[in-house]
Amino acid sequence: MPYKIFVIAYNNGPLGYLIRIPKAVCILLNRKIRDARLQLFLLKSLAVAVALLDAGIFGFNLLPTSWAVGLSAHCVFLFALILWLNSGDLFLKFALEDEQFYNLATKSHALSIFEDTEYSLPQAQN
Repeated sequence: MPYKIFVIAYNNGPLGYLIRIPKAVCILLNRKIRDARLQLFLLKSLAVAVALLDAGIFGFNLLPTSWAVGLSAHCVFLFALILWLNSGDLFLKFALEDEQFYNLATKSHALSIFEDTEYSLPQAQN
């Protein structure tokens, strides 16, 4: 799908896309590392990771081990999920803004676009 049609379809119609996050992160770190939004995203992620590590160490000193392991595991998985989703959103923003970045993303199969032909089912009337 050409870039201009992608932007118009993203704004107007049902559009589906698939972002392969490992490839997307590699492209972001290689191509957009000087962008202030990516640097801020990495800085915030690093700050949250350090805070989670500190909270985990404090939790192991304060709580029983089983509670500390359970809370730490849930926090780490939640952090990883949020990091995963936010990196995909940032990648999509860059693809929408820059045609060369979009072409690179689609050629490397980090971004796959398809037209969403399935419509949602009608809702029940009360």
